[in-house]
Amino acid sequence: MSTALLVLSMTSPAVASTNDPVAVQATSPASSVAKSVQVSCPAGTKVVGTGGAVTGERTTITRLRPADDLTSVEVTAVEHGAGTNQQWTVTARATCAPGDFTLVSKSGDKNAEAVCSGNKKTLGVAGETTGHFTKMAPKNNLKSALVESTGDVTAYAICGTRPGLTLRGGTTSVVITKTAAKSVACQGAEQVISAGGAVGGAIIEDVTTNGPGATVTGEGTDAQGQAIRWSITPYVVCSP
Repeated sequence: MSTALLVLSMTSPAVASTNDPVAVQATSPASSVAKSVQVSCPAGTKVVGTGGAVTGERTTITRLRPADDLTSVEVTAVEHGAGTNQQWTVTARATCAPGDFTLVSKSGDKNAEAVCSGNKKTLGVAGETTGHFTKMAPKNNLKSALVESTGDVTAYAICGTRPGLTLRGGTTSVVITKTAAKSVACQGAEQVISAGGAVGGAIIEDVTTNGPGATVTGEGTDAQGQAIRWSITPYVVCSP
């Protein structure tokens, strides 16, 4: 069962007087059908990081899409495999900050890399796919966004400048359970900008910021729904 890491709707906070990022989220009503939910940034800020989570067995996110003007994020989730008769929800999350940021995209078959131009770096990664996500993470030098899936995919990179941006990657863990969640934290007084993750031999269900870091949740099962051996790695982009 995928466990939503952030499932309570929040009212958008007032714009901060500093450049500190603020987090907003919204959760859909519960039902047993595919669904989307959207969350908007407070006035004067733009999306710098995205995240999403679902509840329920055999559910997964297939679309984590910032608006072209970076004022909002829409998250879509569907049932996969045999599906479920249980009611479930999807949560959209955005990390918002004041500044001049742009969205770039690139499409491909099973993998795509959206590249930031000039001296801009990748603050956040998002994507949409006809299959299941297996990776959503910035490149090590933060110059591009890498998104991989089992089908056609579009990668989105949120590009801009912010002092001291750092990509922190958690260690890769091998698991033999149907679902697993792994986290990685920013260090010291660093602030969380965005979340990312990768799985090997499985599918990504949730990817979201979570307190001082980020968490990725995956599911690895065979055709009969039995647990298999697979790996999971979380990523977080941090800023002083």
